[in-house]
Parts: sequence; C-alpha cells; structure tokens
Amino acid sequence: MEEKRHTQMDESVDTLPQDLQKNIESIARSEGFVTYKITSKNLSTKGGSYMGILYEVDIKGKTKDEEKETNIFVKNIVTNENMKIYSVTDVFAKEAFVYTELSKIFTEIQEEANIPNEERFLMAKCYEECNPKSIILENLGRRGFKVYDRMETIPLDYAKMCVQQLGKLHCLSMVLREKRPDYFNKQIVTMKQPFNFEEDWYGYVENMYNYSVNCLDPDVKDRVGQKIKDKVNDYPKYMNDTSGFCTFCHGDYKHNNIMVKEYDGKLKEIVTIDFQISHYGCPILDFLYFIFNGTDQEFRKAHLLSLKDLYYGTMEKFLENFGMDISKIFPRIEFERVYKEKLDFGLMINVFYVPFLFAVADEAPDVANETLSTLSFNVDSRFTPRFRGVVDDFIQWGYL
Repeated sequence: MEEKRHTQMDESVDTLPQDLQKNIESIARSEGFVTYKITSKNLSTKGGSYMGILYEVDIKGKTKDEEKETNIFVKNIVTNENMKIYSVTDVFAKEAFVYTELSKIFTEIQEEANIPNEERFLMAKCYEECNPKSIILENLGRRGFKVYDRMETIPLDYAKMCVQQLGKLHCLSMVLREKRPDYFNKQIVTMKQPFNFEEDWYGYVENMYNYSVNCLDPDVKDRVGQKIKDKVNDYPKYMNDTSGFCTFCHGDYKHNNIMVKEYDGKLKEIVTIDFQISHYGCPILDFLYFIFNGTDQEFRKAHLLSLKDLYYGTMEKFLENFGMDISKIFPRIEFERVYKEKLDFGLMINVFYVPFLFAVADEAPDVANETLSTLSFNVDSRFTPRFRGVVDDFIQWGYL
C-alpha cells in the first residue's frame, strides 16, 4: 500500500504554470519523498524571456530513510510573436529530444566502450518529466557550477577543456553513425538548423550589421564595410550546407552555455548545456563559434592554432576508444581545407551575435516588445575593441 504523502507549497510555487507544478510533484514522487515542501524562484531577467522563463525549484523533505533535498532548474517555454527568425516551439522540442533521448544514447555508447567518467562528454542530468514545454534538469548551480563572465576573454585552461569536450561530442556523433546507422539517419541527419532565413532574418542582420560596423574606425569601415556585409550574407549558406563532412552540432557552443566547477581555484569539470540550436551540420562551425564568441585578438594570436590542433587531436584519441580512425572519417587534409574555407564564420557571428553577449547587465534586448529589425539595446564599451580585433584578424588573414 502506497504511503500517504504530505506536500507543502510555498507561495512562490503558485507562479509556476499548472503543468509545471504537476511535473514537479511527479519528480517529488519519483525521488521518494514522503513529506516535502516545494519552493521556486524566477531567474529571468529583463528581456530574457524570448528563449523561455527560467526557474529554480527546490524540493525539501523526508523519504522513508532520510532527509533529502532535490534542486531543479527549469526553462519553461514562452511563445513570442516577434521571434520570427526561428520557431520557439521547435527549438524547445529539439532540446527536449537531446536531453531525454540522445543524452541517454551518448551515455550508453560511452559505457559500452568503458570510458572512465572523467574522460566522457558530460551533460546535465535530465528528469523524465522534461518535455517540449519545460526543460527540467538538475540545478548544477547548487553543486557549485557556474558560468564565466560573458564579456571577459576566456582563460586558456578553460578553452582547452571546452575544445576537448566539443571534440568528444562530435566524436559521439561519428560513433552513432557507425554503430547505429539507422537511428543516426532517422534522428540526426534530419535535424535541420532552426533559423528561418526570410525577411525578418535579413532585417535583423541589417540592424546588427549597422551597429557593429559603426564601431570601426571610419577609414576601416570605408575600406571593408561592404566586404563584411558580403561575408555576413553567406551565413545561411554555411548553416544549411550539409554537402561535406557533418555531425550532430551543438549550434550555440559558447562560454555562457558551458558550466564550470572549480576546486581550490582550479578548473576541474565542465558540463555543456543549452541544446536548443543543435542540428546536423559542419562540426568546425561549432569550434569557430566557441573561439570567436569568447576570445580577443591577443588570445587568438597566441592560441588559435594550438587549440585547433587540440580539437582534431582530441577527436583522433577519443575515437580510438571505439576502434575508429579519424583519418579515415575526416582526414586531416580535409579538416584543414574546411577550416580555412569556413574560418570567416567567426567574422559573421561577431557582427550579429556577439553584441548580445555584451548587452549591459539588466538591460538585455527586449525582443518581447520590439521586432528584431528595430531592436536596440545598450552594449558594453568592451565590444568595440573586441570587434575591431576580429575585423583586423580577417584583414590580415586575407578574408577582407
């Protein structure tokens, strides 16, 4: 006979959507709570609701044997008529699929190969109640994880660990293609990038382009402004191209989507989060996206090439665990060719994505009330030298 459960709801829980409240109750039951209290806290900041409302939810109480606390993080869907460059419904459904299904397969693949936990690609724990309306995960922040400052240049030790994790993620896609080809072709190859490259997209890009190029010195703007615009217009082609070597891609692999844990001031563990933009595409774009979201010109001059080598070397070593040879799957000469061909992807994202990373605290873009083609927001002054350094790199590298 099931033991009677006693539930106490904090007033804050009343602010949770009804379906989410039911999901939290279900988690409490599956976690073995007999008596418990549920509290919640809204984490959303001004203008942040275009990708969902964020909550911390805590369940505290007793099981049959002990006192217990379960800490949960929730990203709950919010529909937004102004968000027309992609479907919010579709990206939530995609992320739910990654957490509830694909993450389990990645775990199985790594367990079958007896890969030690500390050498695996890691993801946050997902609760069974996770669904296309509510992404429900373990609250890593309560375990001491954090994200680094979005405006600061990333530390080298962190960059190395992130590049290694990215290489392992892409390898798992290669292994999945090899070990479970039917599943791969049905579930991964069919994952399209989420953007709608139509009128709203081009209005958004034009708006952000005008802001970004105005950060340049006038003479540089005059010399390369049009060339930058021409490069940016290639973004849809890069995102849609699946003609070459492709894998499952994260799509938004940047430092505020990678949680870190430190011990005695030293980086020890990282976990990748936020898979809403994941798709089947060129894996090198993930690498470039990470580099050009989080580094300045000085960092790239010192470390870009070595991190590229580390990324490829990680894939080579990780695939050996599965008896696979990277040179037969993605030969180094082809890797280098694609890298050179796609390198200007880093310029593109600095025009229309990176300014969002530099939005002044508590003044995030308010896409709930503005169209993307007219969107305006305060950008920290540190964006200007960052963008100028990116443009100077691509001038020196011969792309502009």
